[in-house]
Amino acid sequence: MAGAAAALLLTGVLSGPAGAAGWAPAGSLPGLGSGEIWQVAFAPQDPLLAAAATDNGVYVSADGGNTWTSSGLHGSRAWAVAFSDQPGQGVSIYAGLANAGMRVSLDSGVSWSNDSAGLPNLDVRDIAVTTGGLAAGTDDGVSLSSAGVTWYSGGLTGDSVSALAGVSGPSGPVFFAGVDYPNTGSAFLYRRSPNDGQWEPIRSGLPSGDVVSSISMGPTTATITTNPVLVTTVKGTYRSGNGGTSWTASTGIPQNTYLTDSTFSPLDPNLVYAGADAGGSSGGGLFRSTDAGQSFTAANQGLPTTHGSGEPARREVESIAVSPGKPYATVIAALNSYEGNPSIYRELDTTAPSPPVLTTVSAGVATLPASGASTPTPSSQAAGATPTPSPGAKTPLIGRVLGAAFHFPTPLVFELALVLLAAGLYIRWRRHYYVDGPP
Repeated sequence: MAGAAAALLLTGVLSGPAGAAGWAPAGSLPGLGSGEIWQVAFAPQDPLLAAAATDNGVYVSADGGNTWTSSGLHGSRAWAVAFSDQPGQGVSIYAGLANAGMRVSLDSGVSWSNDSAGLPNLDVRDIAVTTGGLAAGTDDGVSLSSAGVTWYSGGLTGDSVSALAGVSGPSGPVFFAGVDYPNTGSAFLYRRSPNDGQWEPIRSGLPSGDVVSSISMGPTTATITTNPVLVTTVKGTYRSGNGGTSWTASTGIPQNTYLTDSTFSPLDPNLVYAGADAGGSSGGGLFRSTDAGQSFTAANQGLPTTHGSGEPARREVESIAVSPGKPYATVIAALNSYEGNPSIYRELDTTAPSPPVLTTVSAGVATLPASGASTPTPSSQAAGATPTPSPGAKTPLIGRVLGAAFHFPTPLVFELALVLLAAGLYIRWRRHYYVDGPP
């Protein structure tokens, strides 16, 4: 009886009226005020459970994004939110906070624990969860964890990691990381090999001097055997169908419109939703692709149309999430108006193609090590390269002064001369002060 009731609820919430299409406002986020919504996510094993990371902590929805309540984590800015991806296990919600580390909830957001142990940097900007382990993108590189409880440095130290995506595999999780500023190298997109832990810079088919805003990976089918990857940047949106070896630019996006987020349907590698926020000004929009991100068309029906004289419609899309519910894709989009009126819109996409049959990893899934002791040195810090210090690590003032004065390639003779000069001045001062008396 309970199962039948749940099925009816699922059908009523996710299907909606026959033929329903277009976006509609979802319930408000109480207490958020003019704060912004930074990321939204659906639970991969529960199409009714959603979460939103905001300037006032994390909000949760238990009805597919229709209504929202404040979780037990509030009062702190949350940059990122993600759900566990462990079939048959309880649902965990991970929240990445601004300069406060990682929080985890095991009871749908009622209570939270501080699981920041080992995080080298506490400014967590994005989270990627796979069955083989987790990655956290921080303001100082990537941190890894086998179970989300304790963390260790996973490479790209010195880079501010703005976006992450990952997928499990027989050799371990494969992660993609996008960086903005600061950036220690010439690339802005990296792929971590599960075999040796090296971060390989990706440049082929991508513009130089780019900044990554989001990375999304789709599932696989009998015909799409490699997880498609979509990267949104300030110079365009790019797709790879071969694991990041080569990239092609997406089409159909209006000129001077740069997508800020993209999300594959968890049930269809051909179905992608993407949004633009117009760089914080009036404008933006939402788009859909049914060919795995190769081409997009506008999908703005029902989104706000108000605007000032001479301005485009205010559709500043910050983040998108797609539910694994059937028979239709349920999508939520977070909009941050430049006027300070954040909102969540929701759509039951009855016009989306029927999802195909998905495949899973045939071999066993390898997990990340429990600690970083055996983690190889990232390629950016290989032998012969000078490690970049963490922006969060502060050296004492005397150490910084001495480090600036005495380091290579300054010739040793100049350093010795400086030492002798300083010693001579000190001796003369002591003689004047203690022998001749204070002035």
